[in-house]
Formats: sequence, structure tokens, C-alpha cells
Amino acid sequence: MTWLVWRQGRAEHALVAGLLAILALLLVLTGLHMHSVFSAMRLSSCTGDGQSLSIGCSLRGTSFLQRFDGLNQMGPWLGLVPGLIGVLLATPLVLELDQGTYRLAWTQSVTPGRWLTTRVALLMLGVLLVGLVMTALATYWRAPLDALGGHVGPNEFDLEGVLPVAYALFGASAVLAIGAVTRRTGLAVAGGFGIYLAARLVLRAVREHLIPPLHALTRPPAGPAGIRHAWVISQNYVGPHGSAGAYAALNHCSTADGDLDTACLVHHHIMSSWIYEPASRFWSLQAIEGGVFLGLSAVCLGLAIWWIRNRIA
Repeated sequence: MTWLVWRQGRAEHALVAGLLAILALLLVLTGLHMHSVFSAMRLSSCTGDGQSLSIGCSLRGTSFLQRFDGLNQMGPWLGLVPGLIGVLLATPLVLELDQGTYRLAWTQSVTPGRWLTTRVALLMLGVLLVGLVMTALATYWRAPLDALGGHVGPNEFDLEGVLPVAYALFGASAVLAIGAVTRRTGLAVAGGFGIYLAARLVLRAVREHLIPPLHALTRPPAGPAGIRHAWVISQNYVGPHGSAGAYAALNHCSTADGDLDTACLVHHHIMSSWIYEPASRFWSLQAIEGGVFLGLSAVCLGLAIWWIRNRIA
């Protein structure tokens, strides 16, 4: 049965293997380069809170982040890959329902229950393994960037923790649910990936509200403790006469080299207003968003299994 499943989906499995190989090559090669530069710039001692870093550490850290900002911006696109792979892995089972070849398996001493259990179990196992591989690759790749800037921000949050696995499971489950009901492969693939994208966009939009963000007022240019590794949602300047007056005072207090005169800021009562999610909330946010996608996956998978058992088998 396992060999038959592999043979029926060999084209999709080969495509997934090729996609993973390309992704692994990209992340390992660029990751090795980032790790090498990180070590050469002696940044391992510059990974603490930005408020306590030396000027040299701050300059080297900023230079490193600017140098690899292009790679950092790849995060949102790489975050789509787990769902795409989940869709590809679920396609052979939907195609079998579409073409009706499952009936042949049921005549070869394989009961409908065993056929369904084996197909779904192998699908979920494959999706789980792919998600774990992607998590390991992304975690290694982003390690230098995370050490300097944290991993709770929008460009990196989707690539680590439990989310790649949850995304892949949801993508596969959505395709399987639509495919079981419609028995149309094209509709299932397009609809499943569309639902996956829509769910991702919605959760990304409301992520900052899953746990109410922290608010802090600090004397510029300093920020709250740990802000260097936090997800800064917004940062503004305020003063006795509102934001407009604060920015006018900032211009007045700027020195020739672009720094801010602290004594001048104190005189004008200028404060920085921060809204942010601290790095300490990474796993809490992961648990909430991952739980949402795992719950949606369970609903889709349950619908698919019920429909196949009661409407097809």
C-alpha cells in the first residue's frame, strides 16, 4: 500500500523533493555566508540589549543587518512555501478521488477504511516531516539575524517555531477537504491554496492584537529594555504640544552630525512613545497562531474523512 501511494504521487513527490532541495541549497549557502560574516565581524558579543551595547557593537550590528537586509526581506515569500508544499503533497489523493482509481484499490483486498487511514496517515506524516525540515533550515539560516534583531517581527516570525508545520498541515487539509467534496483536482488545488493565503493574511493582520502590545514612554534616543529584539509596531515622538511640536523640537535639538542633544530634549520635555511586542512573547504568539491553524486543519481533515466515508465509500 505504501509503495502504491508513492507510485501514484511520484510526480508531485519529485516536485516537492526538488523544491526542498533548491530551498535547502539557497538557505544553506546564504546561511553559511551570513554565519561567516557574523563571526568575522566578532558580533557574538554584541547580541544583548541595545541599550547596553558599545558604540562599536552598535555600528557593526547595524552594518551587518543592512548588508543582509535583502535576504531578510525574503521572509514573507519563504513563509508561503510550507502551504504550497502541503498543497502539492495532498494533490495525489485528490486526483485519485477525481479519477475514481480508488475503486480499483478497494477491489484488491484493501477495505475503504484501511485505504483511507493509510492515505491520510502517510499524507500527514509527509507534511509533518517537510514542515520540520523547513523549520530546521530556516532556524539555521536566520540565526545571525535573530541574534541581532530578534525573531518576533513579521519578516521572520512565520519561518520558525511551530508555524511552518501548522501552515503545511493546513494547506494539505484545505485541499483535501475541497477535493473530497468536489472531486475536482484543479478546483481543490486553487481553492485550497487560496483559502490558505486568505487565512495567512487575516492572521498576519490581527497578529499584533492576539496579545495586546506593550506601550512605553522613554527619553529619546533610548528605547524600552529589550526593544532591539522586539517587534516594534509603532514609534512616535510626543511632547507637551503634541506630536507636531515634538518633531519640531527634534529638529531644533539635532546636532550637526545627526545625533540628538539629550539636554535639549529634556528641556523641551520630548518623549518617545513605543508600541511593541517583546521578544519574550515569541512562543506565546506562536502557540496562539499555530493553534488556530492546527484547529482549522483538524476541521478540514475531519470534513474530508467524514465526506469520503459517508458520501464516497
